[in-house]
Amino acid sequence: MANDLQYLVRQHYQEGTEDQLFKTLTAFDLAGMVEIPDGTTKNLPYIQMISTGDYTKYTNQTLKDVKTGNDQIVINTTPMVSFALDDIDVQEDYIKSSSEVTSNASYQIKRRIDGDFFSQVANAKWKYDANGFGRNTTLTSLSPVTLTTGASQNMSTTYGKAKAGLTNTGANGGKLALCVDDFAIADLTTLGLEVNGTKVADESYTRGFGGMFGGMKTYGVSTLYATTTLDLATNPTANDYVDIQGVRFTFVAAVGATAGNVLIGGSADASCQNLVAAVNGAAGGGTTYIEVSSQDRALLEGVTATDGTNLATFVSKNGAILAASSMTNASNDFAVQVIYHVIMEKGAIKMAFKGVKAESAREPLKLVTNYHIYARYGFKVPELSKGRMCVIPVVSLAAEA
Repeated sequence: MANDLQYLVRQHYQEGTEDQLFKTLTAFDLAGMVEIPDGTTKNLPYIQMISTGDYTKYTNQTLKDVKTGNDQIVINTTPMVSFALDDIDVQEDYIKSSSEVTSNASYQIKRRIDGDFFSQVANAKWKYDANGFGRNTTLTSLSPVTLTTGASQNMSTTYGKAKAGLTNTGANGGKLALCVDDFAIADLTTLGLEVNGTKVADESYTRGFGGMFGGMKTYGVSTLYATTTLDLATNPTANDYVDIQGVRFTFVAAVGATAGNVLIGGSADASCQNLVAAVNGAAGGGTTYIEVSSQDRALLEGVTATDGTNLATFVSKNGAILAASSMTNASNDFAVQVIYHVIMEKGAIKMAFKGVKAESAREPLKLVTNYHIYARYGFKVPELSKGRMCVIPVVSLAAEA
């Protein structure tokens, strides 16, 4: 009789994955944590700010109404990693397999949580773009900044003025955190990113803390929000291709059986729709496109494509999209690629976290147990917190010529 180790293994996965998340999640360093002991929703009431007045001796004051509002945070996201193990494998190779699975599950769930966290920058009230500091309406309306180094470096000005705009509108400068992609961290290091003498716990470094810049704690984040657009001005030619996050999609006259093939449609828009379906893993697999490998599908996690009639818009919750194309017609190309850095007060984005769970189910007539590791969480940017965030659109890659 095989030993029944499923409960031991399940608990190991649960505790190991949660431990890894607490050590690596940037969101845990920056979010305002909200407890929801029961249910999935919690009200976040607030009192609206009241302006000051002037008192004149012996005159009545005009009383002002105290007005309230209410936000809600909801636990509404459950990323899950599922796999199966045979008891024989568990007995023969338990330590190796469990550590690899725990590491993989932790990494994938971390990317989901941090990606969802930084996508909240769309709710920022303020922006600093090529037109300076001002009100953020929609991310797509912003003019991205091209950061430069060397004698003409503008990084100090960009982040410094974004910070100044926030503190000028009431944000607490002592609580501000600057969150940039890892490419920018490398440049900031050459400009004097302070890493020595900072008394920060080791765990904070694993969560992306890089040091101090411009008086702000600075984080290198690989899961920032990013966007770009592919313009298909004409229908692609056979063997034209696009790369998204390093995953190649090749346009073909007949779909065949090669992973990543995308059928050329009767028009540019039809081909664009086929590409969008292939990137999203949507309906049409085997007919209008051939599904990519499971490894490539994992690389594409967090990337979403949307068809816009000859235009495909790509959004990433996992950092720079790193898109490239090789097209017969040069007018078929990617527009500028933008990644969204952010300065925020710590706690501006609220997070409710229910922890990590691991469930198991035994398959009949086999020594196989199916395991499901998942986390439950939700995010909310309360109305008053929106003014404590400034999004900074940065060019991650210039438009293709």
